[in-house]
This record gives sequence, C-alpha cells and structure tokens, in this order.
Amino acid sequence: MRTNADTERVARLLGAWRRSGAPVGVALRDALAELIDGSYLPTGRRMPGQRDLAAVLGVARGTVVRAYTELAASGRLASRRGSGTYVRGAAGPARPAEGRLSSFGGGRDVVDLSSGALPGSELVGRVMQQVGRQLRAHHLQGTGYHPAGLAELRAALAARCTERGLPTRADQVMVTAGSQQAVWLIATALAGPGTSTLVEEPSYRGALEALAAAGGRVRGVPCTPAGIDLDLLQAAVADADLLYVQTALHNPTGVHTPQPQRRQLAETAARHGTLVIDDQSQADLAWFRSEPLPGLERMADPDRLLIVGTLSKLFWGGLRVGWVRGPREIVGRLAELRGSVDLGGPVTDQLAALHLLPHADRQRELRRAFLLRQFEDTREILRTVLPGWRWDTPAGGSGIWTDTGRDAVVLAQRALARGIRLTAGPAFSPHGGHRTFVRLPVWQPQGRFAGAARVIADLAG
Repeated sequence: MRTNADTERVARLLGAWRRSGAPVGVALRDALAELIDGSYLPTGRRMPGQRDLAAVLGVARGTVVRAYTELAASGRLASRRGSGTYVRGAAGPARPAEGRLSSFGGGRDVVDLSSGALPGSELVGRVMQQVGRQLRAHHLQGTGYHPAGLAELRAALAARCTERGLPTRADQVMVTAGSQQAVWLIATALAGPGTSTLVEEPSYRGALEALAAAGGRVRGVPCTPAGIDLDLLQAAVADADLLYVQTALHNPTGVHTPQPQRRQLAETAARHGTLVIDDQSQADLAWFRSEPLPGLERMADPDRLLIVGTLSKLFWGGLRVGWVRGPREIVGRLAELRGSVDLGGPVTDQLAALHLLPHADRQRELRRAFLLRQFEDTREILRTVLPGWRWDTPAGGSGIWTDTGRDAVVLAQRALARGIRLTAGPAFSPHGGHRTFVRLPVWQPQGRFAGAARVIADLAG
C-alpha cells in the first residue's frame, strides 16, 4: 500500500537545505534529490502537494513545481494525473553529503534548539584512568565482544533494578549503546509487520521513528497531565501487541505519571496480556526530588514488562551505555539481534559505567540543581521575549513542551533559514498532531537561547 509523505516530515528531513549563493530552486531540487538517493524518501512514497510544501518551506509554489519537474526529468519522481507525484527511486549511487545531509553534523552557525542534550559530568573524565588500569588487567586478553554487555555491569544494573523494587538477575539485563539502541532493538524484534503498538500522544520521537521503521502499526493515545489517558487506553489496548510508555518522566511533555494512574495502567495491560515497554530514560532528571522518579517496576507483571534505562542523561551523552531489563527469553532474543549489528558496545564505556554508578546519587542532585537554574532562566526569557507562548511546568527533564499558538512547522522552517533549528510538534506524534507545539531545551551553551528567542519572536511577530 502506498503511503502519503507527511509535508512536515519532508520539511524536517530537508533541514538546512538553502545553500549560500545557489538559486533557491536549485538548492531545493538538489536537497530533495539527496533524500531520494539516500532512500529517506523511498520508492513509491507520495510526495507532498506542491502548494503545501511551498507554504511550509516559505517559497513560491513555482519553485516547488520546477524542482518536481526537474526531479521527474532525472527519473526520481513520477506524476500521475489526478493522483499526485510519487518517488520513482534513486537516479544512481548516493552522492556525498551536502546541503541537507551535512546539516546532521550540526554546523557552527546553527543554534540547535531541537535537542535537550545536557553537558557532560567531569566525573566521566576522572574515572578514565581507573578504566585504563582495569582494561589492561582484566580485559585486553579477551575478544572484547559482549552482545549482552559485560557480565559485571549487567550484575550491577540488576542490583540497581532490585533496589528499586523489581527483583532482577543479571541474565534479565542487556547493556545497549544508549537507550536509543535499546528502543530500536525492541522495535525491530517485536514490532514488525502485522503487530500493533500503542504509544502516548505525543511521544519520544526516537521511539516513533524506530517503531515506524519496524513496519508495524503505531497508534497514539492522548497524554494528559497525569500520563496516558486511561479511559481511551481501555478502549484501544484490547487489540494491541505492545504498549510503549514513559511513566517515570515523559518526553516531550515532562509529565510524571502518579502512582494511582501507574497502577491502573499496569492492571489494564495485565488484563489484556499486553507487553509493556516502560522507557525510563528520563527518570534521573527529576526537578523536585533527589531520587529517581518511579515507573512501573513495582506494579506491572514482570513477565510482560521491559524497562529501558540509560546513563547518558545523568552523566554524558557521549557515554553510550543504556540497558533493557526484561524476561530472560526476550533479553536473549534482543542480544542475538544486537550481535548481528555491532557485536556489543565499547568495553571502555561499560567499565566507565561501573565506576560511575556509585556516584549516581550525587550526580543526580547536581543535575537537579543545574536543571532548576536553567529552567528559571529559560522561563524568564520566554515570559519576556515570547509572552504569548504557553507551557506547563514539567516534573523534570531537559526540555519544555511549548504551545506557540501558531503553525510551528512553518515557524521551524523560517527559523532554520536564520540559523536556528527547532523541532515542531508533529515529529513527536504518530499522526502528525501537535502542530502548534515545539520542544525547547532548558540549556544552551554560552547562553545562546536568549538571542535565539529574540530572532524567533521577530519571525513569529
């Protein structure tokens, strides 16, 4: 079945497509060609309408018409009378990254407000000398391949889960290269064609992308100030194979699901035998308490529960250590899949994680104080520079889910032309919703948010 390419998604994939000195039509044509040649827009996918894409990109419709015409002449697109324009496929080998694709590296002149990534802890640097000694003494004689993770780290993470109320053995834990890989492995193994997965609406965009790529059906259930809407969940869960939630701390809204709602969610899933993925990647980033925010670990059936965690948010994104805790059989299946991808994560990162775990409580308190200071600064800038934007104070996390009151997809494109990268709400929705929302980070290096906010206010005015 052919699917319609969402206009916002294509605009987001285009990224910083305008090139200095290049005519706008040429730059757009070349950027779309890169997407097609790289299979970001696969064969058979329907392209956005010319008028819709022009409106989102802020160009004349004739510019899009010319780009489509030239891409059709090169064999990349095909028009069907009364049906629209479709991708035919790449015209040849993928070309070196330029224009849109090179923007993935993050240019020096771009203020990136699309990510909530936090600065690293100095503790990461301190433990590296210990890592070197341990590596020489115990690990260099081996192959270094551990698809399920180092045994000693799996045991330490199992003990951490047990302390939080979910008795866990080491063989129920798999170490991954961050929580994103954990979600991708789960989606690839369990959410393929013929399956149905429920997610909160909105939800973590990395999970949405992984689930969509797996090929199964993905449906959203609205997220309320108390977590997923339990009444609507009751109606939808009967024919769902998987339920992906973030009950500890939700990305992008920053909502923590209270205990009564978590218990009801767990009971609902148990009645229908639904496998629950509780992504707790943000759990350590609570603003108003010093301990991790709780999820479903004390409530859900452990035989139908997968918990995803990470150290990247607490210590540093460059430390690629995440994990999945779940039934031994599923963990084994994920490890087999992971072995076909990269044979296991870096041993150095896993050893560093072992040395950092004892410092988690102290680092959590430092993160908490840092994020609260940053939120106060960000809130003051928003109130002063963008007073019409609305948001609820999150329970934690590194971002603010903000209603701009206008078309944020168009705003994001205009901001990108001024060197500011935003991610509009549809990226966090399986159905293209939340079009007036953006997720803003509470931290930017060198305090660049204030300047960016003034530019956005000018664009939005």
